[in-house]
Amino acid sequence: MRTQGYAFALLTAAFFGAGAVLANRVTREIDPLLTTELNLSIGAVLLAVQLAVRRRPLVPRGLTRADWLRLGFVSLVGTGLSLALVISGLSRTSPVNGGFLIQLQGPTAVLASVLLLGDRLRGRQSAGLAVTLAGGVLVVLRDPGAGFTGVGTGDALVLAGAVLGGLAFLPAKSLMAKVPPLQLGLWRLVPAAVVLLPVLLLSPGPLRWHPTAGTLGLQLLLAVTNFCLAYVTLHLALERLRPWETASVLQLEPAFTVLVALLALGLAPTPLQWLGGALMIGGGLLANRPAPAPKPAPTTTPTPPPAPTPVHDPGVGDPPPPVPSTRPA
Repeated sequence: MRTQGYAFALLTAAFFGAGAVLANRVTREIDPLLTTELNLSIGAVLLAVQLAVRRRPLVPRGLTRADWLRLGFVSLVGTGLSLALVISGLSRTSPVNGGFLIQLQGPTAVLASVLLLGDRLRGRQSAGLAVTLAGGVLVVLRDPGAGFTGVGTGDALVLAGAVLGGLAFLPAKSLMAKVPPLQLGLWRLVPAAVVLLPVLLLSPGPLRWHPTAGTLGLQLLLAVTNFCLAYVTLHLALERLRPWETASVLQLEPAFTVLVALLALGLAPTPLQWLGGALMIGGGLLANRPAPAPKPAPTTTPTPPPAPTPVHDPGVGDPPPPVPSTRPA
């Protein structure tokens, strides 16, 4: 079971890591907002089909008004707006940069839990977060001689989308106790797709749309892998592993981004980006390690009370007292 869980988590990391490269390639010929709408819609349809095949209800039941508000935040802000920013940013920066910067969702979620829920950071978590953030700075810098002048709009958009996605972790986690995983995935996508549609229709200028057949195939591959299969494999991993174990494996997403970028686009990170990426992955692994189990309290064997001193009480079983003789001497 645990081996299967690690395999599903690794497959999820591969889907998300390759998704940064696919989005960068697709948005060259399809407007980022259009590809975001396509991803949301195709993913929602595929998840709805899965629920229908399994004869599960499409609409969550028993949710309170507060639950629906949390679900709306997760869908509209943490999914729709977050993805629109990330995909728009990936169209303006390199997939290597985007793949590493998306990993900042994790530190954002941890810091939000500290500020909003009063959680306390352990020393190892604090060190891991600091290393991850430092690595993110090195990834964006690319070249030590360029300074922050090399930071572009695309990097800022991906960073903003990652922050919004990280903020959605908290309400999404609270909803998982009431909403099954496939339903939660479906209702993250449906409201976001519905709200984004009028934005596309009211767009003041023409949206870029001149895809080749190959780009359409990549668009379909992006929607199927990142917006349907990735949800399924992620939930299968969470069923078999502890959350921190799954999160640790997902820190390998940038490794898949770099690998796919090298193989498909011939893009190699700079030495500074290699260093920053290694720090981000290592810091994430360190921050997601579990807390050490508390040592059990020493058990002492209680000393038995001393046995009571027996008190002689004549009774049954005692020999009868001697009877004095009445014969004359």
